[in-house]
Amino acid sequence: MHSSPSSPPLDAARDAAQACLAALAAAPALPLRQVSPRRALGAMAGSLQTGPGAANAIRVVRAEVTHRHDDAWNVTASASAWPLRYGAEKPLLYLCRPASLQALSGVLVDARERGIVCSDAETQSSRWPKGVQPALPAWLAAQHNCMPFDPATGEEVRAILRAALETLYVEQQPGYYYLAIHDEGADADADEYAVAAPLSPADAAAASLGMYRVSPDPAPCRVRLCGAGTMLAVVADAARLLKEDWDIGAQVWSCPSYTRLARDAQAAEQWNLRHPRAIPRLAHVRRCLDDSAAPVIAVTGYGQHIAGQIGGYVRGRFIAVGADTRMETSAPWLVVTALKALADDGALPMQFVEYALRRYALV
Repeated sequence: MHSSPSSPPLDAARDAAQACLAALAAAPALPLRQVSPRRALGAMAGSLQTGPGAANAIRVVRAEVTHRHDDAWNVTASASAWPLRYGAEKPLLYLCRPASLQALSGVLVDARERGIVCSDAETQSSRWPKGVQPALPAWLAAQHNCMPFDPATGEEVRAILRAALETLYVEQQPGYYYLAIHDEGADADADEYAVAAPLSPADAAAASLGMYRVSPDPAPCRVRLCGAGTMLAVVADAARLLKEDWDIGAQVWSCPSYTRLARDAQAAEQWNLRHPRAIPRLAHVRRCLDDSAAPVIAVTGYGQHIAGQIGGYVRGRFIAVGADTRMETSAPWLVVTALKALADDGALPMQFVEYALRRYALV
């Protein structure tokens, strides 16, 4: 699927991506740590289209016919992706709202399964978790030419957008990125478990690999809480309750892509099997979590199986929580889940779990 390095369209796309990367490296016009992923993405798209040094370096396409005019998402004049069929000289940022797998398939045909596809279906009222049919995230996780992400903050969106431009257009790797974009902002005045702090270069790189630690390292850490998208704020609140109500230290990890973590771990296992005498490769999820056998609770707004993808690569007890589990994805329920995991490991009396159920009026 790779074209010759001397191909003019690919060279043009690489140069355009470099211009976009330079623009994204500059200080953002909006404080991304305080705005929602949707608003942050809209501001970045507008800057890439009109800003100095990167003007017209990226093709921004909107798939929806109806528009919202109340925020920075509405930044493009493009109404159709059909011109993309006749050239690949620019990176593609495709803004859409597919609620079903059929609708997403139409988007991917339009985009030729190439570029950065951003869906804000989660911002619309729906009977489905995160605004999409359950089959859609499961299908995305199974498509190896797709790298799906569920960013929690505007800072994460910028990190993932930069990684996508680098991977797809500078390195010229095939496929596309998919970002689920929500409209909930961060709390700029939050405490040590906040999810609003600016990302360091190391954390931005780790976010593009699937996960990074949000909270400072408590001593001792007794449980690890992982969250993606809007669920990151929920697990951060659960960590606060664990500390305040039970004096239990918890690490909080943002996991923008459980799928990327699982694929990386699978690839590392396969490489180690084929190279038994070489220094073993360590998957990113293991680099993050292998220093402890404390329970890991991974939470997603999608079905439980999305977070469950990393379960086989985690030391100690692992619990995946999703929108299809009987437990609610609320901070009190996650506290009870954490206490139950510790009790099952013999680290707490089971009475703690019973008391927590009564304390938070869950029974």
